[in-house]
Amino acid sequence: MEPLTLGIVVLAGMLAAVLAGVPVGYALLAAGTIGYAILGGASQALTQIGLALWDNGTNFLFIAVPLFILMGQIIFHAGLADDIFSVAQRSLRRLPGGLGISTVVASAGFGAVTGSSVAAVATMGNIAVPEMVKRGYSEKLATGSVASAATLAILIPPSVPLVIYGVWSETSIGALFIAGIVPGLLLTLLFALALMMQRGQYPAVSGAGTPNPRPRSAMATGVLTIATVAVIVIGGIYAGIFTPTEASGIGVLAVLVLAAASRRLKLAALRAALEETVRTSAAIFLILTGGVVLSRFLVQTRLTDAVVGLVAGLDVAPQIVLLALVVVYLVLGAIMDTFGMLILTLPLVLPITVALGYDPIWTGIYLTVLMEIAMITPPIGLNVFVLERATGVPAQRIFAGVWPFVAASLVLVLVLIFFPGLATWLPNTMQR
Repeated sequence: MEPLTLGIVVLAGMLAAVLAGVPVGYALLAAGTIGYAILGGASQALTQIGLALWDNGTNFLFIAVPLFILMGQIIFHAGLADDIFSVAQRSLRRLPGGLGISTVVASAGFGAVTGSSVAAVATMGNIAVPEMVKRGYSEKLATGSVASAATLAILIPPSVPLVIYGVWSETSIGALFIAGIVPGLLLTLLFALALMMQRGQYPAVSGAGTPNPRPRSAMATGVLTIATVAVIVIGGIYAGIFTPTEASGIGVLAVLVLAAASRRLKLAALRAALEETVRTSAAIFLILTGGVVLSRFLVQTRLTDAVVGLVAGLDVAPQIVLLALVVVYLVLGAIMDTFGMLILTLPLVLPITVALGYDPIWTGIYLTVLMEIAMITPPIGLNVFVLERATGVPAQRIFAGVWPFVAASLVLVLVLIFFPGLATWLPNTMQR
């Protein structure tokens, strides 16, 4: 079998395995191993697995992944995210749809310290959905806004997917973090506008909501803790004081100190945060290892070169190719999670966007937005099913509520395509 044909067959087999329910990490690793075994023998396949494990396990930059996850988990289990929602609710209650807007703003704030949309949707689902329904919001709007707003966590820095993208593409992670700020704030605004436009699904007067029995000073302390950590991490990276990996360690230390000082950090919460961090980091490491093996195999078969050459030879505007990627990611989002999509597509998509003249920093932000959309669209929107487990609302009802927010995300996609400087101008001003 020709190497190129073998590459196509192995890639198709991997996608079929994922569709059959095989976890993405195992499917990637198995496909790459089998492909290498056929192409160069079992010995070469085993050698590639060992090299992938060594490369990922000894990469200093990857230390940031579990540390950023731990930072978000500590904030989640210490209950600090509740304070963001409570303060936002009190501040925005007089706006039309103020309670819903406070959910979007709180999700953006939570994303500024966690980098995980799954953690954001689980947290905001338990906090915001019951309150919104109680205050007269339709269940469809309440759950749709929460599932969608949680995706802001992987665009607003720090972002775990952007760390992985930066390592794989050899792009400055600090620059990627800073590049996500403006698009992230713009998407927050678009989500708020999308919510306000659904006038018939929330009460004419939102009111103050259910009074929070905790004193304002206690809630302000929680918000101040999160704001302080965000400023230390993002401000330090922007100013060139420390690298993203160093920022992740400093961020964890800052969260621990501030949460302990406010007496919000209990031993049980710390244990739960550590357990979830280990579980999530192990799953990501497996996906990364499998992705390395598979991508190196695809390079050997020259499938990557063939796809890039085919796309580069098309007689269409670059914007058409970028719009086609939207469809690709929506399809992939139906069968795999964020990290699976990113690892599988990077070896093919990055060379294509570079060949079209787009900056790798821009590509990282663009792909992150596409992954956000994939996480809330049927048939398998990961955020939707996490929210279903958290609230008990059927997934079909949640899916019915996400479409206005999908439209808002597509507006950002168009803005990024036609105004790429939106994602690159701020990184160009930072100290590197």
